[in-house]
Amino acid sequence: MLSPGNIIKLITGRQLPAPTIDGQESETKARGGRYGELYNQPLVRKTHNLADEGSYFTMNNAQTAITGQAISALDLTKPSIVIFNSDSVGNPLAKRIYLDYIALSAGATAYSNGVSNTITYAHIATDNVNRYSSSGTALTVNNPNQDGPIRASVALGYAGAIVTTTASALRHLSGYRIFRLPVSATALSLANVDRWMCNFGGVEPVVDQQTQLSATLEATAVARNLCFAPVIIGPGQSFLFYITSIANSAPVGGTLNYEIGYWER
Repeated sequence: MLSPGNIIKLITGRQLPAPTIDGQESETKARGGRYGELYNQPLVRKTHNLADEGSYFTMNNAQTAITGQAISALDLTKPSIVIFNSDSVGNPLAKRIYLDYIALSAGATAYSNGVSNTITYAHIATDNVNRYSSSGTALTVNNPNQDGPIRASVALGYAGAIVTTTASALRHLSGYRIFRLPVSATALSLANVDRWMCNFGGVEPVVDQQTQLSATLEATAVARNLCFAPVIIGPGQSFLFYITSIANSAPVGGTLNYEIGYWER
């Protein structure tokens, strides 16, 4: 009798293959990943399997808040987060980075401005080069699985008042999302209590706990959920997360605690 290894043949197909007609017999080989896994409909919707194989990572600054940008208009060279995929361009075994979430919580210093209240927006982009130049704080990468081999991440993450090089082939993956309505005429956020969860490629319903978006101010703390498109960072490419207060006057960058979850394959 033939063993299963002699019966099942996989074709590595990260990209979508040609479809077959329902009910029509075919000798098409099973679709597999480049690591030998069989593509199927998963029974588990969470990411524990990725963590179990050592592909899932988080990055943060060990509970130390980081001072953000103090800008009065959108500046594409001053994002609040940059993630760079340091794997080799052109290497067929290079890994891609798949963003899962970004969790932000307010530190002890609020964002503020001088005179008129302004809305703070967030948006995301990718570029095909290493955009990081200087400043900001390097985030520490952690692998949740301590029961397996230690695997180094190809991701380099930075947060805060970052300075980048000029855009190369920037792709804006979202328009402006409301990050926060102002607290008052001068306060743009509330220290220590505001929080945001950014979900990339989520399939869960988006529940925003705020009901004041028809107003001009949010005088109480926010707990906002933002859903963005899936983000894949290829070798030699960058992801950029922007936080911008339009028409700000005498801006003061507040502090945020940053946590990012992602996997590499």
